[in-house]
Amino acid sequence: MKTKSKLVILELIGGLFGWAWIIASLFVLYYIVMAVGFHGHWSKALLAFVIGAVSKWMAKGFKDNQQRVSFEADLIEKGYTPQEAGKMWISRYLKNG
Repeated sequence: MKTKSKLVILELIGGLFGWAWIIASLFVLYYIVMAVGFHGHWSKALLAFVIGAVSKWMAKGFKDNQQRVSFEADLIEKGYTPQEAGKMWISRYLKNG
């Protein structure tokens, strides 16, 4: 798979998880209002929160992966080996993390 297509796929999947996080966050607010004001179930709010948290985590993971692919492809284009590019990404990622 070419680098450009990998980046597009990672952006698409990360975006989908980002939207899932936004929608789940809105549902959390809705279910909290329903639980407090209208004697709704707290389990729905908790479930929406868990779905939102996992979606945010996945979106961040896909964004990090997209940055890694782009960074390593740039280094490989400049003449580094894939192993060297991977090591440079790890050192950079751990500094910023």
